[in-house]
Amino acid sequence: MADDRPSPKPPLDPFAAWREWVTQSERQMNKVFNDMMGTEQFARASGGWIEAMTLFQQTMNEGMQRYFQAVNLPTRNDLSELAERLTAVEERLLRIEGLLAQAIGRRGDATPAPRPARTRRPPTEQKAEAPGEGPASK
Repeated sequence: MADDRPSPKPPLDPFAAWREWVTQSERQMNKVFNDMMGTEQFARASGGWIEAMTLFQQTMNEGMQRYFQAVNLPTRNDLSELAERLTAVEERLLRIEGLLAQAIGRRGDATPAPRPARTRRPPTEQKAEAPGEGPASK
């Protein structure tokens, strides 16, 4: 037997209308701003803004460099130049070390050559021990 009662309605979502309003508002605002950004006036205004900000940044950089020089502190450019020079010196030093290692006959990594095993005793040790009285005779 089939149930003749109507199916219950889903509960009303109180935020559904609000979500729909937000979605429609976003679409409208996107359309307005896209239309506005496609104009020649907007392109000129944004270009002028970028030029002004670039000029401001250059002026601030020059002012900060003059200030750092006045208080005898290194600037970013000074540190960058120093890092480049230090890198060049390190590269030259590595090349010199490699050439020296090749000239001496070692491998390029400048590891010292293995030393031969020491089998002879110094003369002072040999005189101190009389024959037959060494550690092997005990």
